Amino acid sequence: MEIKRVGLIVNDEKDHHLEITQNLIDELRKNDIEVFVSKKIADRLKVQDKLNILSSPYKRVNMIFSLGGDGTLLRAARLVAAHGIPICGVNLGGLGFLTQIGVHELNHFLKYILEGAYQIEHRMMLSGYIVREEENIRQFHCLNDIVVAKKLFARLIHLEAYINEEYVIHYAADGLVISTSTGSTAYSLSAGGPVVHPSMKSMVITPICPHTLSARALVIHHNDIFKVLVRSKAEDVMLTVDGQQGFDLKENDLIVIQESKYQTQLVTFPEKSFYGILRKKLKWSGRVVS
Repeated sequence: MEIKRVGLIVNDEKDHHLEITQNLIDELRKNDIEVFVSKKIADRLKVQDKLNILSSPYKRVNMIFSLGGDGTLLRAARLVAAHGIPICGVNLGGLGFLTQIGVHELNHFLKYILEGAYQIEHRMMLSGYIVREEENIRQFHCLNDIVVAKKLFARLIHLEAYINEEYVIHYAADGLVISTSTGSTAYSLSAGGPVVHPSMKSMVITPICPHTLSARALVIHHNDIFKVLVRSKAEDVMLTVDGQQGFDLKENDLIVIQESKYQTQLVTFPEKSFYGILRKKLKWSGRVVS
């Protein structure tokens, strides 16, 4: 695909002085590529001519660069997934499983992108909605996970889980993580869930600190419809989407989760394998030579 217009989604808390953003804009413009940024970023940048403002609908651009960490990329995914726009994640520091390119590698891999020497990975997303008193009150979609958890200082919460209308288990726990395979290396992993290769289309159900040891992580089919019924009496339960959007829940609220009709398209490179990233990020030890 020929790239003529690029959008930048920037975490300016990590690129404090926007030097990285400015350098990327300069490189893109040298190659006659139009650059789109948010109004906030445009107002802070010092450029000779006016920048294009990145706003909905995002289909005006051919590719998005997310400059920040995994959180920045997750936000970008929710913004552009409906338009099928590829996202190139640039890691500006911290632990990142989704952002493949380090900031010091940006110029190196930018040449590959401009030459079309990259790959696109299609990642499954989740969509869901909350039903309260038979009314659909909220819809959402995500790349990583949906978490139903207790609020600060709350007691254990009680949740009933159903798969394809069949009752499966009652959870008494701090919460429940419903993740994609991509999200298996995020909160789900911290809660004791398995690492699943992101190319596999599945849902991973991981309880957070369950009261009973028999409540274990469960991997289910991507076509399954997963439902969570809130059974806690007090209003001490919250739903979060990719750790960035939050909704208060009430007793008898029903959360319905399934595979989204949207997918996230990630820009990847052959030399950046999932297992290599996993080994590096989790600091697995090297071979033992006898």
